[in-house]
Amino acid sequence: MVNLVSAKCPSCGASLKIDRSLKFTKCEYCNTEIIVQEAIENLLKVELKDSPTLDNYLKLGNRYYENREYEEAYQIYSKAEEIDPDNPIIVLRKGLAKSLICDYNHLEINSALNGLKESLNLMKKMSFSKKEINQSIDECGEVLYISRNYLLDVYKNNKLTKAQTTGYIERLESCLNGFIYLDSIVSNNKELEKKIVFTIIETIDIILGNQNNTKYNLSTSYINELKETKKKYELRFRTPEINNKNNSIKKEKVVEVENKTSKFKDILCYLMIALLSIMLMGAIFSKESFLVILLWIITIISFIPKIKKVFVQKYGFNVGKIIVGLRVILIIAALIILGSSPIEFENTFKGENNVKITLKSGKFTMVTSDGTINGEYHWDTNNNDYYIHVRGNNNQNYEYRYRKTTDGGNLCLLENNQCKDIYLPIN
Repeated sequence: MVNLVSAKCPSCGASLKIDRSLKFTKCEYCNTEIIVQEAIENLLKVELKDSPTLDNYLKLGNRYYENREYEEAYQIYSKAEEIDPDNPIIVLRKGLAKSLICDYNHLEINSALNGLKESLNLMKKMSFSKKEINQSIDECGEVLYISRNYLLDVYKNNKLTKAQTTGYIERLESCLNGFIYLDSIVSNNKELEKKIVFTIIETIDIILGNQNNTKYNLSTSYINELKETKKKYELRFRTPEINNKNNSIKKEKVVEVENKTSKFKDILCYLMIALLSIMLMGAIFSKESFLVILLWIITIISFIPKIKKVFVQKYGFNVGKIIVGLRVILIIAALIILGSSPIEFENTFKGENNVKITLKSGKFTMVTSDGTINGEYHWDTNNNDYYIHVRGNNNQNYEYRYRKTTDGGNLCLLENNQCKDIYLPIN
């Protein structure tokens, strides 16, 4: 998997995404050969603006962390810690970032937990609120969850030796112990508590699911210990059953209503599948990007009634609510993309010598010192870039490429498939 990181070209100053595993690469804008490490360090210099203040370090570290560039985030948080070693947020994020940059063979789950423990001690001394403390617990839980899912992915997609399988189970146990620790310190937040408890139960099921693996066998005593732990957590939020006559009647009525409404919901799902299929065909004929088409396909699959029923039967009714929420999110995302993608590049751009280009509703206008050129354009997409083909009133044809960047986007005049002039958006 290519490890792309943010950088800035030392020659033209363009923002880039480059493969940090390479020693050299070429700037896609000015075609200059650059040293990868130099380009990464150049971004740091520009972002910090030669003023390595705590605030600048925090902003840059948070940006790297949110962009999942954990190695860079760890380096920045380490520098921030030198300025303010008692900042609980810095201490926490440094520990979390360290956990996330490690590969399977060196997965440092305890780095996240140690960072949290040290951060919580500082928070208590500084009288942080329970809400702020719970937010830190939740953030650490997300890192443990990512680590656990990474382990599952490695296990499913690779043939592991007996020793590697043993390490896999041991790391899962570390994640489980981490979640149990988080459960012991969460305070006055039932939703977060339920989230952690559910993950504990799920992780125990994953460990128990490997007990028949010929490469790794759990001891009988440990299996019983895990099962008892699971029962304890399952009882935490189980509603006591009241076996009186009135409640039995109410349950029967609820089941009857659910059976009737289930058929109605199935019909609605099939209608949505038909409607979404029409939209999918429209996306295909409009030559939308692969990711847009994939989003429509996933949305259609989520509405298949059988899938929801299987998950509900296996994991409970709460999973059904999650699937319904996922359907809503997918439809909203698909509609937003459908509504925004055709006009994404419509804007006014400015280049060198105050040249201005305006693209709006199929109309093209270029204002230069020599006059104004009007025309019309049509567009197509390739690899998430927009290629805009213009025919001007001066009988000249132009081709531009609009590309998203970390700064928003830019328009590039193409000649022989090479970028000649770059125009930046005004709005």
